[in-house]
Formats: sequence, C-alpha cells, structure tokens
Amino acid sequence: MSSLNIRRKMFHSLAFIFAFVYVWMGWLPAAVLSISTLVLFSIMEIWRLRDPDFPLNIITRKLVKPEEQIRVAGYFYFVLAATILIFLFPSSTVVTSIVVAGVADAAAALVGIKWGKHLFVARKRIKTLEGLAGGGVAAFLLTLALLYYFGGFYPLTSLIVAAVFVVLDYLTPPIDDNLLNPISIAVTLTLCRLILQI
Repeated sequence: MSSLNIRRKMFHSLAFIFAFVYVWMGWLPAAVLSISTLVLFSIMEIWRLRDPDFPLNIITRKLVKPEEQIRVAGYFYFVLAATILIFLFPSSTVVTSIVVAGVADAAAALVGIKWGKHLFVARKRIKTLEGLAGGGVAAFLLTLALLYYFGGFYPLTSLIVAAVFVVLDYLTPPIDDNLLNPISIAVTLTLCRLILQI
C-alpha cells in the first residue's frame, strides 16, 4: 500500500472530529458542522470533477485514489455517512460508529503497510491478512472503550462490531467503504442493543 493510501486513511480518520464535537458540544453544533462540511465538500467535488484547473487540485491529488480522479472521492462519503448518522442515531451510536470506522480503517492500512506479508486481492485491490487483523483488533478495542465510556462493558457487542468490520473489509463491496462502514457499524450497534439489550 502506497504513501498515498496512508495520507488518505489518516485524512479520513480526522472525520471523527464530528464525534468529539457531538460529545463536548451537543447535537446541534455537530449537525451544523457536518452539514457545513458536507456542503463544502459537495461544492469542491462538483468543481473538481468538472474543472481540470480546479485550484485545490494540488491538495486533492494527494488525498484521492487514481480511480477517484474521475468520480466522487472517499472523504465526501465519510462526511455524508457522519451526517446521516447524526440525524438518525443516538449519540453513543454516532460517536462509536464514526470513530471505529475511521480509525479501524486507518489501522488496517498502516498495519498492512508495516507488517503485511500475506496478500489477497478483493475487487482488484491488494490487501493483507495482517492489515485485516489489525483493523479488526482496532475495531474491537475502540468499540469496547467507547461503549464503556457511554456506560457499559459490552465485549460481545464489541466482538460483533469487529467481525462486521473485518467481513466488510475482506469482501470489499462495491459501495464506498467510507459510506458503508460507519452506517453498517451503527446498524450493528442498534441491532445488538435490541437483541442483547445493551
């Protein structure tokens, strides 16, 4: 995995600032921030895709994958996911989903780069089993810690969330993972809350 992917993953992980704004300032500031960022990124993406001389290309070229040069970039989808979550789910689910999706994805990339030796191909993308495991461990520990912060110790739920993350990362569905992962984690947490009564 290239240094481009490292920059992308680290940039995406910054999106969990929405989660901390939600925790420390409440729903309204988080909603305003997410909507404002979504509008800004929408304008940027429309401009970038329509104008070869887009003035911020010097920045966006360092953050988008080669195939994203001609389609909407991942950072837009992550902010879209954060905005959807803020309006549909309670704070504990929003914060956990955004942080876990962002950080676990970055962890998978970094572990894969540093220690990845066992390669596999998923939808024409080269990944590593070590990266997959690193992302799963990060998802488990983060979910466990965040749910504990919000008032409970739920190792089974954390394990289920980690399993969902690993399965999605392994299968690599055609839906952008920056949109799919946060929403999938939020739905998983909601189902666990209903079924396991957390």
